[in-house]
Amino acid sequence: MRQVNSFLVAFSMYSRIPVPQPDWERSSMDYVMCYFPFVGTVLGALAWLCFQGGRLLGLSPLLLGAVLTALPLWISGGIHMDGYMDTRDALASCGDKEKKLAILKDSHTGAFAVMGCGLYLLLSFGAWCAVKPGQGLLCVCLGYTVSRTLSGLSVLCFPKAKKSGSYVTMFAKRASKGRAVLFLALLLVLEGVLLLWLGGWRGGLSAAAAAAVFGWYYYMSRKQFGGITGDLAGYFVQLCELAVLLAMAVTG
Repeated sequence: MRQVNSFLVAFSMYSRIPVPQPDWERSSMDYVMCYFPFVGTVLGALAWLCFQGGRLLGLSPLLLGAVLTALPLWISGGIHMDGYMDTRDALASCGDKEKKLAILKDSHTGAFAVMGCGLYLLLSFGAWCAVKPGQGLLCVCLGYTVSRTLSGLSVLCFPKAKKSGSYVTMFAKRASKGRAVLFLALLLVLEGVLLLWLGGWRGGLSAAAAAAVFGWYYYMSRKQFGGITGDLAGYFVQLCELAVLLAMAVTG
């Protein structure tokens, strides 16, 4: 039941996909990060179906690009975009770590968050309009799983900006850390193999783009915030997905 509860908690927290109400007990948190990547797997499968279905129905590339840009927000409920926008505001403040962390907690939306979100959606829309069926599309769809696997590893392994009071700290403390890290590491290796097998050199480029963003995420979070938070984890998911999408759009 712990595995089932962890699965339900992961999907109820990180998606709007209907699932039975989970039991929010301590044991339910043990493997939440292990199931977090599978939200991305479902999202990737839906994106592939939307892309192929839209082409089959003869939808215009612009309309199809708009649908595929909106799809991650519909599925996730915008939880990662919220973290992306909060982080953009905090980074633009040029304040110290304490001020940046305070901005992350602030429920108000600043100008830099709005501009950052608008630019993100514009780039995503343009990239989706340029993606072609085949290897590039498969890499983008797999990227949704890769981004969440790396984000889960960061939650378990990266330094935390706060020692208590955040759900990232809660998951890290309650998780069966050794098993969860091992599972996510093996899953990441499998994803890398699939990227290279299905995507060829484009799969290698996708993996390189995700790895570059992951490295930047680690460096930036430690330097600017003293560690990661839930908002920063969401910021990474969005940035990683966009990096893979742009890489595939540029290479056709």
